[in-house]
Amino acid sequence: MYYYILNPTAGGGRLKHQQEKLRDRLRALGIDGEFAKTTGPGDATRLARYAIEKGHTTIVAVGGDGTVNEVINGITGRVAVGIIPLGHTNAVAMQLGIGDWETACEVLAERRINEFNLIAAGQNFFVSTLTLGFETELDKQLEEPATTHRGRLGQLRSSMVHAQRFDTLACTLKTEAFTMQAEAFSLSVVNQKFLAPLSADRLNISLSERPGRRRRASYVWQVLRGISPLDEAATTRFLADRLLIETDPSTGITVDGKLVGRTPIAIRLTDRQVRFIIAKTKS
Repeated sequence: MYYYILNPTAGGGRLKHQQEKLRDRLRALGIDGEFAKTTGPGDATRLARYAIEKGHTTIVAVGGDGTVNEVINGITGRVAVGIIPLGHTNAVAMQLGIGDWETACEVLAERRINEFNLIAAGQNFFVSTLTLGFETELDKQLEEPATTHRGRLGQLRSSMVHAQRFDTLACTLKTEAFTMQAEAFSLSVVNQKFLAPLSADRLNISLSERPGRRRRASYVWQVLRGISPLDEAATTRFLADRLLIETDPSTGITVDGKLVGRTPIAIRLTDRQVRFIIAKTKS
């Protein structure tokens, strides 16, 4: 039986308006199950552990990236994790090919599974995405994501100003193979296999320079939409199994949009796995 962990505050309370349609669709697909709602930070982790103790083998996070991250931090054993994206940011679901709640229901019913090794950042586990630099500081500047056209334009303007004023960070990056110094506008870490499911599990580290004036607007817009900006000319990428990040000055680290610590921080690929229910495997 499926166990659904619902975050009623995700996406500004979107679940309240979608809940009956969602349950009807799950019943029609034959994957109805037990439902539990979170009431505060950490609840999704606690509920995931409780569900495993009760013998559930499929746990579904209904919410955004924060809810998904809490769920995977409570997973042990061969439990499968599904996602129904109803949060403000749903980057994890999007990367797994799940763009909306209707698609999510079909994916859950098809039950196509792929395993990913989790990454440890201090005491926190994640699969996507750890960031520091501009994106992390921008999260502190913004309150709730804008839901209107005027609000989105306002956020874009204020974020553009922030990007222009943001000071790059002096970073020292130490892997098992080398040490490098760099000035980072933004740094991200993700499991390579999460980006390309047919690849091996490795840390994929992306180090971005400050965007020039011509590409600043598109860069900021992608960040606001929860998309990792791509610009090969301004980004250094490399693979590793372990990474120590030191910055001057010390700065905050976010995992799936949630502040989890500060530099210096040690990051490593672990043997602990999560079995995600995904859409059709990307080639």
